[in-house]
Amino acid sequence: MTHVTQGDTIRLNASFETFAGVGSDPLTTTLYVYDEQRNTLTSATTTGGVTNGSTNGQFYYDYTTVNAGVHFYEFIGSLSGKTISDKGAFYVTWA
Repeated sequence: MTHVTQGDTIRLNASFETFAGVGSDPLTTTLYVYDEQRNTLTSATTTGGVTNGSTNGQFYYDYTTVNAGVHFYEFIGSLSGKTISDKGAFYVTWA
C-alpha cells in the first residue's frame, strides 16, 4: 500500500483492457475516492479531471489528500456494454 503525507498529491492510476488484453478506452471514466467508512471524498469523470494517458486504456487522476487514514479509490467505465472497474488503496499519514 502506498503511503503519503496529509496535504500531498498522489497520482491514482487505472488500466482498462478488453478480455483479449488490449488496452481500450471506456466512453466515460469515473473516479471515486472513499475514506475508511466508505464515504465519498471526491468524484471526477473524464470530462472533469480524470485524464487519459498516452496509451489506450490508461487513465490517471492527481488527488490532493486532506484526511489522514486509509483511502480507497475506484475507476469505473463501460466497455462493450459491460461495467468494468479498477480499484486500489493508499494510506495518508497526518502531517
